[in-house]
Amino acid sequence: MNTINELIEKYNRPGPRYTSYPPVPYWQGTPDEVTWINHLNTSYDPEKGIDLYVHVPFCESLCYYCGCSRIITKDHSVEKRYLAMVIKEWALYEERLGFTPNINSLHFGGGTPTFLSAAHLDLLIKTLTKNKLPQFIGSIEIDPRTCQTDHLDVLAKNGITRVSLGIQDFDPIVQEAIHRHQSPEMVKLLVEKIRERGINSINFDLIYGLPKQSLNSISGTIETVIKLNPELIAFYSYAHLPEKIKNQRLINDSDLPSPKLKRELYELGKKLLQENGYHDVGMDHFAKPGSYLYQAKKEDNLHRNFMGYVDKKSPILLGLGPTSISDSSLSFIQNIKDVKSYEDKVNANQLPIQKGHVHSKNDLMVQDIILELMCRNETTLNDTSLPYWDDVFKELKDFEADGILELEHNKLKLSELGKVFVRNVAMSFDFHLREQRTAVKFSQTI
Repeated sequence: MNTINELIEKYNRPGPRYTSYPPVPYWQGTPDEVTWINHLNTSYDPEKGIDLYVHVPFCESLCYYCGCSRIITKDHSVEKRYLAMVIKEWALYEERLGFTPNINSLHFGGGTPTFLSAAHLDLLIKTLTKNKLPQFIGSIEIDPRTCQTDHLDVLAKNGITRVSLGIQDFDPIVQEAIHRHQSPEMVKLLVEKIRERGINSINFDLIYGLPKQSLNSISGTIETVIKLNPELIAFYSYAHLPEKIKNQRLINDSDLPSPKLKRELYELGKKLLQENGYHDVGMDHFAKPGSYLYQAKKEDNLHRNFMGYVDKKSPILLGLGPTSISDSSLSFIQNIKDVKSYEDKVNANQLPIQKGHVHSKNDLMVQDIILELMCRNETTLNDTSLPYWDDVFKELKDFEADGILELEHNKLKLSELGKVFVRNVAMSFDFHLREQRTAVKFSQTI
């Protein structure tokens, strides 16, 4: 049996993170407007409604590590125009569908959603949630540097009960290296204000593998996090892709931890989180008992989509705003990324679709398998007509020999050790990856 370090050396290679299947680089066959709307109507269930995602593309300051689609500006006059476009896009959907969908959940991401003024955020939430379902859930990503008390009042008033704070790292040397300065004192004050307003589900986003990070700095960051006591923690691996993401070229490669140290940073962080009451609920995600992700994991109700792990979903995720991604359960689309082109399309009364993918039968079979691996650490293999089955089975037997999984009849279950390699196991089923015509740059799997 190989040691964990030998297995990491063997399996640590570029691969998708599987927030969708197929991954975006392998989409093909973009649905036209008529097909897309038909798919939405086919999947729509009024009792489950739709999940709405709104992308706010603006940030006041550039974080060197960031791989998100965003525009750096301090000019807040862009807000009004952006707001009008998102509201008009929503109106186009109401018109095309012939009704106003019920809203199961609303999530704001970015960019920086709190770039918007409190008044504009209030208007946008109210416009989009006229048909809220009783089980409605509202969530938002917050930049502690831009979030004001007025923002929190708007969130509380409109039933936004889940917030995610972009922390990344509390060490001032690391913050200087990534150009993101925010003190523990600032975050502590914000957390107190959030909880004062009855918003009790708080997530911290942390990143390991950043420049200048050390075992001491990770330990210090986690120690501060424990004191602030968020219910959830997403502990992401930094994907350094400077050839693809220009701003990452501002990071000195020599300041990045070695692959060995990067893994040690994760293992130390995970150990400290688990010692302080956080449970590993899925790839990169940790939750306290009583939190919604912990309950979802316990009740076998965990799901994974473009926003990461979620606890409940409707059959439809509809994304509004430039670069947003939507899922009809039968197909995917992504909106135009360029804000001006997005605006032109919406002003022409057209849905701003840039690209997409219509699912085949094989896509849906593999999608189910990968979702089960990601969310339940096991799956059932009932159909040996899966693409490349002979190759898949051979690779699964190799994984079994390495102690990564157990195969018994048609059941596949990851071992405790195997959870580290879940992306690698998922890649075995990914026939689009096998058939790729051109190389696509992904982050390392481990």
